Amino acid sequence: MRRLALSAVVLVWAAPAAAQRLIVIDPGHGGEDPGGTGNAMEEKDVVLDVCNRFRDLLDADSADEGGGGSWRVLLTRDSDEYVSLGARSSYANDQGADRFMSIHSNAFGDPSANGTETFAYAEGGNGAALRNLVQEEMLEAWGLRDRGNKTANFAVLRETSMPAELHELAFITNAGDAALLASDADRQRAAEAHLYAIQRHFDIGAYLPGSAPSVGAVAGTVIDDAGPIAGAMVSLDGAAAVAVGEGGSFAFIDVPPGDHVVRAEAADHQPEDQPVSIVAGQTAQIEMRLVAIEPSPDVEPDPDPGADDGPNPAPDPDADPDDGIDVDPGLDAEPVPAGPTGGLAGGCSAAGARTGGPQLAVVFYLLALLAGTRTRSRNA
Repeated sequence: MRRLALSAVVLVWAAPAAAQRLIVIDPGHGGEDPGGTGNAMEEKDVVLDVCNRFRDLLDADSADEGGGGSWRVLLTRDSDEYVSLGARSSYANDQGADRFMSIHSNAFGDPSANGTETFAYAEGGNGAALRNLVQEEMLEAWGLRDRGNKTANFAVLRETSMPAELHELAFITNAGDAALLASDADRQRAAEAHLYAIQRHFDIGAYLPGSAPSVGAVAGTVIDDAGPIAGAMVSLDGAAAVAVGEGGSFAFIDVPPGDHVVRAEAADHQPEDQPVSIVAGQTAQIEMRLVAIEPSPDVEPDPDPGADDGPNPAPDPDADPDDGIDVDPGLDAEPVPAGPTGGLAGGCSAAGARTGGPQLAVVFYLLALLAGTRTRSRNA
């Protein structure tokens, strides 16, 4: 029971963190009240454009799942109309806004006056904290003279019941400042500065909607047991192969998320295919290790494998079978007695001995020696 009660308390405490924050944006002046004028511009038009851009960024931030926060956005005016100061504060209070952010531009009789400044009703508290962040981000965005974080008894700061700040973009009466106020690109940067300020105020990392990466990359090296392979080729998903860089390195960028296959090839090596999974905004690192192919052993080919070495030379009929035979002088050779048929002992004819060539002559000679040895043994 105690465990269930604790879970309920945690859920109730965590719920506000997931809720949308209601931001009321207040474009200064409007209608018959042009605000400051100078350099062919009126303040009411400049600040309405910046506020509309700020609103669009907050809406996009809510829709972007890649980062940022969740917002509900209201404007005290969204067209060229006059709204009293009291009506602006009452509107924000009635809507239960979490924060009130007012945008103006300065003007002064001396055109040399320049720079940017931001106000809160009092020092301390969330209003002053938000003021400080807006000033910091605008200095980063436009690089103007820092006129500081200030306090003022402005009605929209005094009468609003939620933390509030009022920012003066620049001096419309100063030529240098006016160039920023007139620029679409710089107006967009001012809107982004306000977005980053409110994100940081609620402990959300500064994030520009739509900036989440949609592709990834894969990088690696092609090596073998000896190190990087010069001249290796790599390809992704069967596309045209590219040569690796110095040290065997390669990279494929702008790769859609998902599963892919990298193939590496090199002369005298077995090719390798390696699967790789790509995550948006990340670079997958891989190593392609190729196996060298062992060269075949060198065998001297026969220049004419079909050629015949030719017939053996015919034996010489007049050759002495003892020619070329080295007889051991220690042997007491005796004539070999004739066999019953008048040939050599052992039943072999002399003609047969001669027809075998020198090789057979050696055999018969040895047989004759053996027969003589046996004869002596019997007579002994």
